[in-house]
Amino acid sequence: MRPDVYPRTLENIKAVLLYYFPKKSHTEINKNAERIYDQRMFKLNELEYCCEIVTKNEDLIRKYYNGLNINIMLVVGREVLFDDESTWGGGDRRRKLEAIKAGLEL
Repeated sequence: MRPDVYPRTLENIKAVLLYYFPKKSHTEINKNAERIYDQRMFKLNELEYCCEIVTKNEDLIRKYYNGLNINIMLVVGREVLFDDESTWGGGDRRRKLEAIKAGLEL
């Protein structure tokens, strides 16, 4: 990944989420932005890339996860795009992540 062009601020995280999830409520955007900021889950460019990919593949992810929200999409996206497969655990979760990774439209 290339270095971030913009600083990783709460405002910039919210801007990325609002851009990729325009139909979500501001409450959901704010809650997820604060969680991402506090937990340092993503660099800003990683977040932007993850949002781009998960929104493009929302139907695929929805096949495997009910009650799809921003948090689930970003967790799945981070695991599939950035985490080593050895950290996925086993069983049903691993099978879901493998199927999603295999079907991703990048």
